[in-house]
Amino acid sequence: MINGPQNGGNNIDVVRTVFNDSQMTDMNSLANAMLSKPTELSPIITHLAGRDDMRFPLSFMSEGVGNVESIDRLEYEYRVATRKLMTRPVAVANAGVNLGQGGSTFELTFPDKWFVFPYVLVNGNGEQARIMREPVASGNGQGWVYTLQLVNPAAATVLTTGAAAGDLWAQLFAPVGVDFSRGNASNWQAPGLVRNKLTTVRKSYHMSGNAKDFVAEFSLPKKGGGTTKLWMDYEEYQHMLEFKEECEMMYWYGQRTYGDDGVVNMRDENGQPVVVGPGLLEQIINRETYAALTENQLMNIIGDLFYGMTDANQKQVTLYTGTGGMREFDTAMKAYFNGNQWQASATTQFINGSGRSLGLTGYFKRYEHIDGHAVNVVKMPLFDHGPVARARGLHPVTGYSLESYRMVFVDQSNYDGKANLKMISKKGREHLRWCVPGSVVPRGFDANTSRASDVDGASVHMLKTGAVCLSRFDTSLDIECIAGM
Repeated sequence: MINGPQNGGNNIDVVRTVFNDSQMTDMNSLANAMLSKPTELSPIITHLAGRDDMRFPLSFMSEGVGNVESIDRLEYEYRVATRKLMTRPVAVANAGVNLGQGGSTFELTFPDKWFVFPYVLVNGNGEQARIMREPVASGNGQGWVYTLQLVNPAAATVLTTGAAAGDLWAQLFAPVGVDFSRGNASNWQAPGLVRNKLTTVRKSYHMSGNAKDFVAEFSLPKKGGGTTKLWMDYEEYQHMLEFKEECEMMYWYGQRTYGDDGVVNMRDENGQPVVVGPGLLEQIINRETYAALTENQLMNIIGDLFYGMTDANQKQVTLYTGTGGMREFDTAMKAYFNGNQWQASATTQFINGSGRSLGLTGYFKRYEHIDGHAVNVVKMPLFDHGPVARARGLHPVTGYSLESYRMVFVDQSNYDGKANLKMISKKGREHLRWCVPGSVVPRGFDANTSRASDVDGASVHMLKTGAVCLSRFDTSLDIECIAGM
């Protein structure tokens, strides 16, 4: 039995070798096994390859660790809970003086209609004010105007803070008259229903008749110890990795081709709808930018993320970033480290070697919160060298792509025993493979005497229908670097 996703301690060895018909049979053909058990084998291959190949970490952290759900439909839906206790910033400053003095009402403008009449609001200084009437839309389109009255009855009491743009307020409770009060609205809804669609992607390649001479031999760990050797055509293995990399790009950068009404706006050459579901970046609603990451900004980001994950069974945050982002994270951690005048122990020295042969090492790739929850940094080659990275501008100092500095904090916690990040696949279309034989039949496929083409070679086709799903999209964060822009 091959080690599956639940056992990740051993490495996979892959070598390119010449086909040996005395040792390499259908019994130990990985390609043949994938035809009969694609649902079982595809996650295992993702897991095994993902440990040694950093090109598809998102696939590895979902499908590769067993967080997969197969459905019978081309749409999936799930309930999403949003935060009930929400702070909102003042959108437009009120420059008036003595606001609220003597029980007088005053106005504050918020960016939306989140707060509800007749609730009491509280600011960062602990001052409380009741909403006295329904808010109205501002005439300049800058938000909603709220009429407030301070709770403190003292005649000399005035609002001391909370009237400047960006000042935060939070909602407490709704006091009403002793008789004949009326019900109020609600800014809290039951978990909303999100409906998204699965994306179908495929990849085809052609192999020459001589390509069959070379195979990839896998040494896979077994549960009871030892290894099992499997093989497949070397060229097919390379194309399989490329296909997984293309799926990874879809999982990250996919932008949906349908509106909120579910109508697909794109058609192919046959008039069929081209369905693309939202990738991870499109699902994340929290977004920020930075020019140079500071330790204070990083600490606030991490603290806010963990604060929002109050009902998680196991709080886990992964920071996906490129080389530039790893440098920013390391620099911010070292600044925080040095700013607090901490000293590394002898076992954690950054300098090793002796004499004239010294080495410098030691980089921060993990942050542990005060309550034991952690942020782990995972390098994303896709952010360094992928198509989006090549299309974006360059950092003015390092010359790296600005995409390399992208920092995506993904909540990979468990809620009610279910993973927040998971892969969703169409049942029976998790990973399809077929061939169109010419002069040769790729190994792993049934051989026959007839051929479908006169080409000295064959074509192989791969297809997958799936999506990556982030059940809670308000506990993750996407930060983009705008240095030099």
